[in-house]
Amino acid sequence: MNIGPEILNYLGERREFTEIILAPKASPVERRDRKISKIMDVLLSPEDIRDTLVSLRSHTPTSLGPLGKEGFFSFGLPDVGRIRVSYLTQRGSYVVSIVKVPYDIPDLRNIVSNTEDLDSLFKTLAQTNGILAIIGKSYVIHNLFSYSLLKEICNRESGLIYVLERPITYLIKHSRSIVIQREVGVDADSFDEGIEEALFLHPEIIYLSDIMIKDALSSVRKLFDIPILTILSTTASSVEALKKSFEVFLGGESGDVLKLISKVVELTLDEGERIRFHIRDI
Repeated sequence: MNIGPEILNYLGERREFTEIILAPKASPVERRDRKISKIMDVLLSPEDIRDTLVSLRSHTPTSLGPLGKEGFFSFGLPDVGRIRVSYLTQRGSYVVSIVKVPYDIPDLRNIVSNTEDLDSLFKTLAQTNGILAIIGKSYVIHNLFSYSLLKEICNRESGLIYVLERPITYLIKHSRSIVIQREVGVDADSFDEGIEEALFLHPEIIYLSDIMIKDALSSVRKLFDIPILTILSTTASSVEALKKSFEVFLGGESGDVLKLISKVVELTLDEGERIRFHIRDI
């Protein structure tokens, strides 16, 4: 049973970020704020999930080959937004995460609670020639903040902004700055290749999102001693958690990577679910 059309209809009714999880022998659920709620009164079989996954992937503009054990893809729907689908296997069955991202990037002042600190944030950006990490407890939080920040920079500054993601979340409109957005797996084979091509263009800002820690070592080292502001947006609950994850995955080489990060913008949510940012040292 293919429930792809029902899922897309459900996502189309939502104006905000929405994530749906599909798992075998469970009902489709929406995940929000670390809680889940059932959206359909049906138990999914492994075949149902596979049929739905194939249906969703039919919306992509190019053929992506066999599904394989894990993967991701994205596509846009008019008047709905960008749909990001990632999947992996558990005991031979697929578990799927479907994220809807609205097309419109909100203004930075409309999503942060400490607007009085924005001048300090932009001063930090102006003084940083290395890597600035933006971290949040979830992909939704740090990516929403990062894109709103990039939109603000694009409107304020004149230059070239190079975005490298897996997959692309938002599409940024050109303004005072020109924006080049590339998707790993589509426009570039890897983050490593994408960064090499970014350095060829020598942009004023490089933005990296969803970079795996295992990819970070070789990729980020290419940016050492390069006078380009690099914004690295990733999921981590705190600076301490970020450092610990690098230590776990990179071992003795983690210190070399962490030294390349000049500042960290740590994000939390206040009681009104607005984003609060804190600028910290690594």
